[in-house]
Amino acid sequence: MRYYWDFLKHFLTSNSRHGTHSPFVYGLADQVIYRHIHMTTLKTSVPDGFAPVYFPLLQDMLAYLSIEELVTFDADTDAPSLLVLDLNSVSTDDIMMTLCAGKTIIVHEPFKTRQSKRIWEKLIQETAVVVSIDLFHFGLLFYREGQQKENFKLRYPFWR
Repeated sequence: MRYYWDFLKHFLTSNSRHGTHSPFVYGLADQVIYRHIHMTTLKTSVPDGFAPVYFPLLQDMLAYLSIEELVTFDADTDAPSLLVLDLNSVSTDDIMMTLCAGKTIIVHEPFKTRQSKRIWEKLIQETAVVVSIDLFHFGLLFYREGQQKENFKLRYPFWR
């Protein structure tokens, strides 16, 4: 029940692309998230068994960001630039070190449990997380030099 309440609250407090003040996030929202047509031209390799409901949108986002490989989170520095993780299985310190190393992190279902919600809310307050994009079903964490710290809540497009 709490999950659905969080979903409703997210929907009512989130913005569309017009509520963003970052050219980077506005471009991502305008060119990918709120586009009605799938634009995937680049097929990204993903971990075995990873097929969440938001996968078509994620595939388009990865193509827009020119990411060719998505792997499950590992603190290994040789991992590709984009990692997917479940907040209940990784320490916050490892996430911060990986983010500061220039990697982008996709958080799978940040509102699934109370613990993951608490960790998500703590992460987006960290100074190393320069840009966070919360789409409720998944979130993105970026470290972008030269950009002001901003947290974005965007409505998940239901038509995808």
